[in-house]
Parts: sequence; C-alpha cells; structure tokens
Amino acid sequence: TSGMEQQFRIEQGESVNSVAVNLEAMGFIRDAESFRAYLIYSGLDTSIQAGEYQLSAAMSPIQIAHKLQDATPAEVTFVVLPGWRMEELAASLSTSGLSITPEAFFAAVNAPPQGFDFLSGASSAEGFLFPDSYIFSRQMTADDLVAELVRHFALRLSRDLELAYQNQGLTVYQAVTLASIVQREAVRIEESPQIASVY
Repeated sequence: TSGMEQQFRIEQGESVNSVAVNLEAMGFIRDAESFRAYLIYSGLDTSIQAGEYQLSAAMSPIQIAHKLQDATPAEVTFVVLPGWRMEELAASLSTSGLSITPEAFFAAVNAPPQGFDFLSGASSAEGFLFPDSYIFSRQMTADDLVAELVRHFALRLSRDLELAYQNQGLTVYQAVTLASIVQREAVRIEESPQIASVY
C-alpha cells in the first residue's frame, strides 16, 4: 500500500455509510461495511467531524477512524484590526491557528520584504501591515505573512495618494510614520487634525 498522503473531505451532515464508502472508493480502507461496523461498535460514528483530512492507505482502519474525530482546517482566517500596533498583532498570533511565534513575526517586520518602492531604505515594515481579514494557510511563515500584509497595503495605495504625499514633500514612508504617530497620540479621534497639523 502506498504511504502517500491524500486529501479526504467529509461534508457537513454526511452519513457514516457515505464516509465509509468514499474511504473504500479512494483506497484508504479495504472494506466499507466492516469499517462502518467498527465505527458504530466503538461509538466513534457520532463524533466524526466534517472537514479536510490528510490520510494515507498505510494507516490502519482504526487510525483512520480516530483521525476522523478531529478536523483541523488547512486554512485559518487572520484579522488585522485598524490602528493595531505591532505588539497587538504579534499577541493575536497565539490564538490565530498559525504556527508563527511573536519573535519570528518581529524579525520578519524588521527585515522588510523586497520589491516595494515605498519600503526602500525602510528598517521596518511597521505601519505598512494593512488591516483586513485574510485567509492564510496554517503553514504560513512569518516572512510570507508580513509580505502579504504589505502587498495588501500596496494594492490600496493609490497613485493619487502617493502624489498627495509628494506635494506635501513627504515620501510614503514618512507619511505612514506620521499617520502612525497621529493615530497613537490622538486618543480622541477629533484631535487627529490638530496633532497632524503640529507635525
């Protein structure tokens, strides 16, 4: 039997019978009927979870039965809220389902991704991590995460905005740094214009 892992999907509300028949059809188990009987006998039939699984034919039917009790999605939704500081973003990683440590995240932010004009000469990507809701693979690395957040920033950075900054004699990097300072200093939103004009 091949030890190659393959994806196996269980739909929401799918019957135990259907799951067993599909497992047999894909070659993960030899006999759907005895597999179904084992699930029911061991009481595992009621706790099978819908979702994506990585299975291989080298696994025993009992291993497969237990594996189907715990669906870990291959992708996670990762939310970056507006006004979040780097520390807040790092703190949210621990509950995100991503296996990125805060240390790896800080290291990635302080080694800004290449290929973005507005980051040339910048020592950090802080301020360029675009707030949004993202869908990431659980395997995502810290560098990929930072590059993706910066790429979203680049997508939202219109040419008009760049020109407006230039007219003020600011680079995009300076403007973002300034905006971050204003956002941090202005506890009440109505103070923002006053603080911005001071700078």
